[in-house]
Amino acid sequence: MRSDVAAGGSLARRASLAVRLPLDGPAARDALAAVAATYADSPRPLSDLARHRDLRADMQVASAQMDREFAQSLADVDSVFGDLERAVDSLDRECTELRKRVNEALRCTAATADHAALLVDERRELAARRALAAAFVERFASTAAAVTGGGSVDTSQDLIADLDAVAGQRAECQPLMAVSAQPAVRDLLSDVSAREDAAYAALLRWVLREIHTLARDAPEPSARLRLALDRLAPRAALFQSAIDEIVSVRHDSVARAFVSALVQGGPGGVPRPIEAHAGDPQRYVGDMLAWVHQACASERDLLDSLLPSPPSNSMTANALASALDGVARPLEIRVDQTIAEIRSPAVLHRIARLLDFYRDLFATVVSSDSSEPASALAATILTMCETTDSRLRGALGTLTDTAINDLDSAPSPTLEPPQSLAALLAVIFDILRLQLEDPTPSAAAIINDVVILLLERVLAAAHDDHDTAATAAVEATEPSAQHLRTYEQSILELNILCAIIEATASFDYLDEWRVRCITLESQLVETLATQLVDILKRKSRLPFDHISLHELPEVLESFNSMLKTASDLDVARLVVRLQSQQLARSASLQAIEMFVSQYDELHRNILASITEDDSGIRNMLLAPETVSTLL
Repeated sequence: MRSDVAAGGSLARRASLAVRLPLDGPAARDALAAVAATYADSPRPLSDLARHRDLRADMQVASAQMDREFAQSLADVDSVFGDLERAVDSLDRECTELRKRVNEALRCTAATADHAALLVDERRELAARRALAAAFVERFASTAAAVTGGGSVDTSQDLIADLDAVAGQRAECQPLMAVSAQPAVRDLLSDVSAREDAAYAALLRWVLREIHTLARDAPEPSARLRLALDRLAPRAALFQSAIDEIVSVRHDSVARAFVSALVQGGPGGVPRPIEAHAGDPQRYVGDMLAWVHQACASERDLLDSLLPSPPSNSMTANALASALDGVARPLEIRVDQTIAEIRSPAVLHRIARLLDFYRDLFATVVSSDSSEPASALAATILTMCETTDSRLRGALGTLTDTAINDLDSAPSPTLEPPQSLAALLAVIFDILRLQLEDPTPSAAAIINDVVILLLERVLAAAHDDHDTAATAAVEATEPSAQHLRTYEQSILELNILCAIIEATASFDYLDEWRVRCITLESQLVETLATQLVDILKRKSRLPFDHISLHELPEVLESFNSMLKTASDLDVARLVVRLQSQQLARSASLQAIEMFVSQYDELHRNILASITEDDSGIRNMLLAPETVSTLL
């Protein structure tokens, strides 16, 4: 049957499917039919169901036979694997025993090596002690003079050599103290320390004498002094004493040099004395500050060359501030005297910006620690900045008050801004121009806090005068010495506003403020146009409020006559004193348009009020287009 299955190709798969599937299913019947086809040559034909049962029985018998053969084969293999497992267990027990013996041997070897290392270290330590003891005997016990020191020294080289020797002895004593407590070494160290203190004190005395050679202009410190200061640096108290002496000497020297530069100038009169330029305040103050700045740079270079490298920034700044404090008082006196005599706000502004520049410069160069008080020079320059700014604000305020008072007094017949306002705007223009050259925060503060506020005060004063003129209601009378007609006050206010806009037109950083002025200008033009319309209505005597047919012919005849002569109703003549021709034309056109618009409404009302019998009135009544053309 197996050969038959092999010959059938897919017969085995179909037989397996037949075993698993139920016999009454179509798939099972198809599979069994395929298998049964191989038995077509059977001696006796069987039914399909019988053939299926026989085939299934044969397959079960074959499967049982295969299971018995496979079980017999596995019994032999199991016997071989049992022998192999017993051999592996025996080998593992022997390896474990061998591992125990090796570990025991390693422990014994490590203990022996540790003991040998201890012996080697002890031997090396004993050799080091023997060498140190021999060196001690050789260097310290041979001569007592080398231990006690002494003798007088007069030069820095001898003092520094003695300090080097003492430092060497101290360095060689330290290892002996580290080995064990040695009373003899402690006594020796005490003697070395006493000798070292004496050597440092002698070196300080020599340094203090040498420092006095720095009490001249442009001193050149010697290399010996720099070396001696470098050796004093580890002793903070002694080093600070030397620095204080340097600061004291340079303080007096810089103060003398500043006074000499003021009144005598350089060698042979070149450069000239600074006070020779006292007539030019800006140059005078600038030369003094420039001299102090140059002296500051020279003193810093001197201190950097004397102090140990790298020098401490705080130490250098504090020493530099103290050395320059001697020029603070003479500088303050002369600057205050100069500022007190200045009347020009523009010059005050230039000096204020100059002081602001040097204030920021010296604040970074001679700044002290936060725990220390500010240097006298920095504090003096700060005070001078505040004084100058205060005087500048006062001078600008005085000019503004004068301009405002002139606005309140009798105005010019031409309605031009007063001369005091022109002077104020000229000063403001100079200050704004200087702001372009010096865009610093302090200069910007002058613009924001002073200039704009002053201009706002002027505009507010002019607007108050406008309200006063409106309240006085003097339109129908001739202008007095104190009051203007309302439209004249508007023209004056527009002239003032135009002058302010023109003075600030070149400065882009005032664009926002200038936009406000232009907006106010447009509002004033509209107000002026409304006032001009009121004047035209009053002069025309037209019945805009109430139409009286009895008086209307006379009124229309008079109005037509005015239009023909073009004198009383000429709007351009009313705004001829407005300095801006563009604004004058704009105000005139707006006034004419507004008047014609109201006349057009009056024209319609009159036509609605008259009858056909009033032909005379109809003939005298001009069309709005004609009135617009004549105006």
